[in-house]
Amino acid sequence: MSLIFANSTYSDTHLNSIDVENKLGTYVSKDTELITDSNEKIKINKFFNNGLPLVLVMAYYECPMLCTLVLNGLSDALFKSDLNPGQDYQILTVSIDPNENYQLAKQKKDSYTDKYFNDIEDKDFWTFSTTDQKNINKITSELGFNYSYDPKIDQYAHSAVVYVLTDDGMISKQIFGISPTSTDLKLSILSASDNSVSSIFDKIMLYCYQYDPQTGGYSMIASNAMKVSGTISVFLIFIFLSILWIKERIGFERKV
Repeated sequence: MSLIFANSTYSDTHLNSIDVENKLGTYVSKDTELITDSNEKIKINKFFNNGLPLVLVMAYYECPMLCTLVLNGLSDALFKSDLNPGQDYQILTVSIDPNENYQLAKQKKDSYTDKYFNDIEDKDFWTFSTTDQKNINKITSELGFNYSYDPKIDQYAHSAVVYVLTDDGMISKQIFGISPTSTDLKLSILSASDNSVSSIFDKIMLYCYQYDPQTGGYSMIASNAMKVSGTISVFLIFIFLSILWIKERIGFERKV
């Protein structure tokens, strides 16, 4: 009985240490050093000031389950959205395991880009990277991404979360779970795009939906949705009455 209790307590020390702090509105350091999947040493500021929001995932490449589920869910949601990778957003995955190398990162990148984005010629919109413990500590602290390493099983306990950063490195949104919706991701990316919305429909979506930092998702604002519906109804009625007036006008002129 005491052995079971001891094992349970040991596991709890790792599970209780994982958390995602609310760091929305804060900035990540521009000098965090990374090694890309092509074995290039860079700083994270390479992904900033280029006009594109950054979708950021903290994971590790030999993760037996959760990381794969998070990356699968992210890829599927982005694939189902009508946003264009490399034009509307960029993606960065950073390994939280300092022992992983760029070869593992390259294998993981090829796996996801070939499966979900095979029709995209330039695959550089998604970078899989590694780094040392010092830089891992820096970026995870700035993101509020608290995780724990269990040496007994050589695994990391961590949360399932996707971050969306603005062009200048501000943490704009955090989306929780392994199955983000394409709507949540699209709205998060559009919101982080410095209000550079591509269509009137996108503007309507942003107006009708509100981000909830507690759930990491979007919910519809009933009052705004009713306003939009009312405006559309008035516009349609105006068009209908205009068509009737034009038809009557044409019929009257013919009689004359």
